[in-house]
Amino acid sequence: MSVFLARSAGLALLALTALSACKDEQTKVAEAAARIAQRTQVLAPDDVQIVSTDGRTALEIIGDSVHVFHENSTIRVPATHIENVRYADGRLRFDIKGIGMKMFEVGDGTEGATFRQADALQFVAVVLDRQNQIEMAGKTP
Repeated sequence: MSVFLARSAGLALLALTALSACKDEQTKVAEAAARIAQRTQVLAPDDVQIVSTDGRTALEIIGDSVHVFHENSTIRVPATHIENVRYADGRLRFDIKGIGMKMFEVGDGTEGATFRQADALQFVAVVLDRQNQIEMAGKTP
């Protein structure tokens, strides 16, 4: 009986190997997408993700952190490090404490990433809300 099981297991392994060697492109793409999805951070209902109108910059608020994604860089900071966050004159602007960086306030204020008004206002509101929640909880990340 054990010889039969060993042969069956060997045949099953051989069949799986043959099937995986013959994967079509659609299966390979689906598997690659699944691997990416496993590494992707899932947004909670109160989290926010916005993308600039040109698609080159994205902002996320996940939990108590703010993530800024540019083409070649990513900045992750606690929400409490975001200062002077505002939407004015059609522009989203904020500073990042500790980095000395002014985001989206370049030159005369007409350069840099632009966001839809509704997205920018939502970002401002959620950042301020997270900062208030952190302050009320008495924790500073």
